Amino acid sequence: MAIASHIRRFALVCGLLAAGLLSGCAMPRMIDSDVQSFTTGAAAVTPASYRFERLPSQAAEPSPSPLELRAAQALRKVGLTETAQGAAEPARYAVQVSLQITRMVSPYPQSGIGFGLWGHRDGDRRSWLDLAMEPQWYRHAVRLLLRDVASGQIAYETRASFDGPWNDTGNLLPVLLDAALQGFPNPPAGARRVVIELPAAVKEND
Repeated sequence: MAIASHIRRFALVCGLLAAGLLSGCAMPRMIDSDVQSFTTGAAAVTPASYRFERLPSQAAEPSPSPLELRAAQALRKVGLTETAQGAAEPARYAVQVSLQITRMVSPYPQSGIGFGLWGHRDGDRRSWLDLAMEPQWYRHAVRLLLRDVASGQIAYETRASFDGPWNDTGNLLPVLLDAALQGFPNPPAGARRVVIELPAAVKEND
């Protein structure tokens, strides 16, 4: 009976932990991105047109890729419009966009919950059932590069990164892109922190 009682208590705590995690996912999230942007002598202008330019490592991706679709939405917000294929007027800028996702060690120490169960193991009357919880940690980093098509010069470079326990890239990516383009085409100098709220209504989309 004692063992059954401990098992029921263990199951109850697990249920509470799961409920807490689920409710946490339903809460608004403040995404604090680390952003740094760079301009050159050939400063970017807006409004303007652009076309995506792919890196060799992106050649096999579908066209348009999910990353390009989300980047197009963010670029539209700052006055940049994608040039349609076959358009009479050439695009002013070629845009390169890349995303890197890195799995990291959690910066927070591991926590543990132990439940004592009476029994025999190697002469010890107690054995322990431990539930160790150590969340995964991920770094999402985006980089946007605008190159003037006519001159070939780089007009704008920006990058944004966010570290956290979430890997719902589909939700995080628009926020990161908006953060990276904040202040375009005249961003503040130096590294900065940009905080954008991710609403609770957004569903997870990897």
